[in-house]
Amino acid sequence: MSATTNHELTNELIDFLGGYYRDEIGTLAQHYPEEQRSLEISFNDLYTFDADLAYDWLEQPEQIREYAEEALRLYDLPADIKLTRAHVRLGDVPGDTTYYPGEYSPTDRAGQYLGIRGEISKASDVYSRITNAAFECQRCGTTSHIPQIDADFQEPHECQGCERQGPFNIDFDQSDFVDAQLLRVQTPPEIATGAGQNIDVSVEDDLVDRVTVGDRVMISGTLHIEQKTSGRKKTGKFEPYVDGEHIGIEDSDRTDIDIEPDEQAEITRLTTGEDDDPLELAAASLAPKIYGLDHIKRMAILAMVGGSRVVYPSGDADRGDFHMLLLGDPGTGKSKIVDRVEQVAPRSVGVSGKGATIAGTTATADRDDFGDEGWTLKAGAFVKANGGIVCIDELDDMPSDVRAAMLEPMSKQSIHITKAGINAHLSTQTCVVAGANPKYGRFDRYEPVEDQFDFDSALLSRFDLIYTLTDQPDPEQDDKITGHILDAREAAKKTDRGVELTEAEEGTVDTPVSEDLLRKWVALAKRQPAPTYESEDVKLKLRDNFTTLRGANGYDQDSPVPTTFRKLEGIVRIAEAAAKFEFSEVITERHVAIATKHVGQSMRDYGRDEEGTLDVDVQETGSSKTRKDQLKLIESTIKSIAEDGGAAYRPDVVDELADEIGEKKVEDLLEKALRRGWATEPRSDYIRWIGRYS
Repeated sequence: MSATTNHELTNELIDFLGGYYRDEIGTLAQHYPEEQRSLEISFNDLYTFDADLAYDWLEQPEQIREYAEEALRLYDLPADIKLTRAHVRLGDVPGDTTYYPGEYSPTDRAGQYLGIRGEISKASDVYSRITNAAFECQRCGTTSHIPQIDADFQEPHECQGCERQGPFNIDFDQSDFVDAQLLRVQTPPEIATGAGQNIDVSVEDDLVDRVTVGDRVMISGTLHIEQKTSGRKKTGKFEPYVDGEHIGIEDSDRTDIDIEPDEQAEITRLTTGEDDDPLELAAASLAPKIYGLDHIKRMAILAMVGGSRVVYPSGDADRGDFHMLLLGDPGTGKSKIVDRVEQVAPRSVGVSGKGATIAGTTATADRDDFGDEGWTLKAGAFVKANGGIVCIDELDDMPSDVRAAMLEPMSKQSIHITKAGINAHLSTQTCVVAGANPKYGRFDRYEPVEDQFDFDSALLSRFDLIYTLTDQPDPEQDDKITGHILDAREAAKKTDRGVELTEAEEGTVDTPVSEDLLRKWVALAKRQPAPTYESEDVKLKLRDNFTTLRGANGYDQDSPVPTTFRKLEGIVRIAEAAAKFEFSEVITERHVAIATKHVGQSMRDYGRDEEGTLDVDVQETGSSKTRKDQLKLIESTIKSIAEDGGAAYRPDVVDELADEIGEKKVEDLLEKALRRGWATEPRSDYIRWIGRYS
């Protein structure tokens, strides 16, 4: 461009800034440079002012940005204010220049300004980058200034004073530095096929530390390609990267699903119940191949929606997401339901218990080839699924240390990482839907449920809903399931061949709501505002229901406690999710009934002691009150009949308690005490009590 053209362009940009951003420039001037160093402008505003200029910025971003920043410096401001190094950052680039990583050709787009949408999967520490290096000649003392534009460090070819080739030292006091950071943006899991693609983005100055691992962003900047090397040899491979100029942080619950107006209208119609109960329609569409389990399918739908996160004035927050665990025999459909939730949920990350690691499940700081090979934050499943759902199959096969690491993100909905100088809190506002098998492969109807899983009670207490699925032969039920399986398989084959289906076969493939529409329904439901109670009567109904539940075993202090107030919070979350799924702004008595009914069924599945009595200790502590009382009796009996050394003759202990507890039960509890380390066998047939049961 000629000097005249440059001058005209600068004046045009001054007119643009004055016409559209006068107030924003005034605010920048008041807070520059300590609190604010950038003026953010919108592509739409620039396009409205001059469409050609807007598209010139996309094609020649570095040049036009320089003119815009020169225009900002020349803008008429009070004499004592100089925006010497202020930035002009262009955001809101048009949709046809916005991509997920890998959706563009780096060859065609190199040098152009575009938007990259995705999830931050890694973030380096903030470091200093030199932008203008001052080199002092060690022979004559002359100082030369060399701008550092590219990633490679540029040194003087010769001294401007003595014209010799150095040696040179960097004068740090006369050099210019800027804070910098490297970010890795990854395709979100709900969009990605396979592992997804990623691209590295370099940001500087006031853009550093703006985002962290797990954040959803739209970063605008210039795409470059960089030649790769193998050792000291250059290769023919060029990899893309972006110089980030603008960061837009997107809502954590954004689903990135395009919903057409006619689809939204159809979903709204379904929520009215015109065809059938909305939740029943959705449940019937979730996993049609699986016969029955309607109550579990209903709760799986609501788990994808979630309740409402509530933040109090003090800063404390109650989670809105609720967690769900399916415990069952092989072949009962639990894994299929978990898998279907992962497929249908608008934002989901799947985890297999086998081979799971703490880093892959939560988050960590690690070292690899990212950036300068220093320590960086790396997101695991909980961070990647922030605002969505984590689906875990074979939870029983997950290492115990990984299960323990899940406690913090499930309850606090955040992860605190402190490692290698990195100290960060990462958001994990996500629901967990998990499946697990019994310890010995199948349920034993004669053994307490809590004894058949190697799960710590702290983990079990995090789940709002726990359902058990058993495979018991039943002629009538087996005939229905067999027919359903055969019809579903035949229907799939006939559909592929275009053959007409029977009525029974159609019922296995023709769902009330298509998978695509169900996913969009869930996405819209998640975005609904937090519902409030329709009336005080509805709130009173919930209170009465819970109070009745609390008093199910009477108020004798020796009776097991049926439930804690933690379960009340679960009921509220489910009622909120039921209201949101119907796009209702209020929680009605029917929503409360849905929540209470399904929580009650969960408690009957996993929350009763050996006598069938509701006992919250089964889930909260891993052992029922009845069991604890029996262990307490065994402990006192051992100590009362113990001989020298504190050991009691085992047959005597069994005989002493046979009438009160039962001979087999005493033997089983003694074995449990030995396995758990509460007791030892100092010699054959003798037992010594050494610790406290839990």
